[in-house]
This record gives sequence, C-alpha cells and structure tokens, in this order.
Amino acid sequence: TSTLLSQDEAPRKIIGSVNIAEFFVSFAQSLFFIAGIGLMPLDIVIGLIIGGAIAAPIAAYLTAKIPTKVMYFVIGTIIILMQIRLFIQLML
Repeated sequence: TSTLLSQDEAPRKIIGSVNIAEFFVSFAQSLFFIAGIGLMPLDIVIGLIIGGAIAAPIAAYLTAKIPTKVMYFVIGTIIILMQIRLFIQLML
C-alpha cells in the first residue's frame, strides 16, 4: 500500500485494489492450509470472512471522507511505528 500510495494515483483506487488482492491471497492461503493439514478450521475462516466484510465498507467510507494528505500522514506514521516496533523486537 505504501509503495502504491507514492505513485500518482487516487488513494481510493489503491486501497480498494489492495483489499481485493488481500482477499484472493487470504483465500488461496486458506485453501492450501486446509489441504496441507487436512482439517477445516471453520471458526478461523468464518472470522476472516466476517472481519473482511465489516472492514471493507468502513475502509471505503473512510478513504472517501479523509483528505488525501491526512491519509498519507496517518499511513506513513503507522508504517514507521510498526517498523520501529519490529526493529526493537529483533534487537531484544
């Protein structure tokens, strides 16, 4: 998402495209997980489906309402904080 946001494209298109791609990746991972283990963890799959169904409209609404510069700042800050956290964990 961060790399795509650095391009000259509308944030709504980028976030929507990333959400669609994540859906297909999660679906494929679930299929391989189920095939590899031989079990069907329905509670996990149902949780992912419900979470995605709830998060997608909220993300679409927020990207339509939040100004682009604010969105860039928030996403950049989140990415930096996550990487700092990961760096600290690796150092300990």
